[in-house]
Amino acid sequence: MNYSVNIITTNNRCIEIPFRRYEYPNLMELIVDTYYEDIGECLGRGLCGTCHVKLIEGVLRDTKDQTEKETLSKVTDLDSTSRLACQIMLDEKINNLTFKIITDHNLNT
Repeated sequence: MNYSVNIITTNNRCIEIPFRRYEYPNLMELIVDTYYEDIGECLGRGLCGTCHVKLIEGVLRDTKDQTEKETLSKVTDLDSTSRLACQIMLDEKINNLTFKIITDHNLNT
């Protein structure tokens, strides 16, 4: 079965990215492979915060583990919708959700 996720890029362009369940290890890898963004410096270990995204539309019922919580506590522009894209699995839970990529130099958040 095919799914899709919407990504609002750092230049505020919304792109829809189709995916198959577990096609990539996580949302960050899908974003990097499909639409290049300069994210993921720690290669998906949840340690750097460069794949910080915010859930803009929809509900994600996944919980954050302790590593993700600690890393998110160090990023700028943190709020209750903040997540690390490397910690979000590609499955039906993110189908039709919208995430915005957040970076330190993105002043329009």
